Amino acid sequence: MQEVARIFSRIDSERIVLIQDTCYSGASGGRTIQTASIRASISDAYLNRITKGKGRVIISASSANEVSMEKDSLGHGVFTYYMLESLKQGDIDGDGFITTGEIYRYVSDKVPAATNRNQHPVKKGEEIEGEIIIGKTRKE
Repeated sequence: MQEVARIFSRIDSERIVLIQDTCYSGASGGRTIQTASIRASISDAYLNRITKGKGRVIISASSANEVSMEKDSLGHGVFTYYMLESLKQGDIDGDGFITTGEIYRYVSDKVPAATNRNQHPVKKGEEIEGEIIIGKTRKE
């Protein structure tokens, strides 16, 4: 987690988007993971600190103390499966673009439904004047 914070702090960009499919990735405290010889606490304060400033957004697979579930039938983790689906079907407003907000809305609906409400994605950070565009829909 210290390395992620270090990387974020060194990037001089107007927009940074980090999408992570890891257990406890949106944890609100009390949960730690072992990274080499460092115990790193994943907390709301940590996520807020690395997303400080506009244009830095993190979308994570699960909230506090939740496991990021895997399903063999999907061929991916549940979050990753629906995140990839959102890039195909997530243009909620029909403007031809997929934004971080639309991805988050899509996975926030699909992931809890697919996991019997045991996993809830989290979004942290602020976007610059509107939303950050991640993709463009294809016209068929």
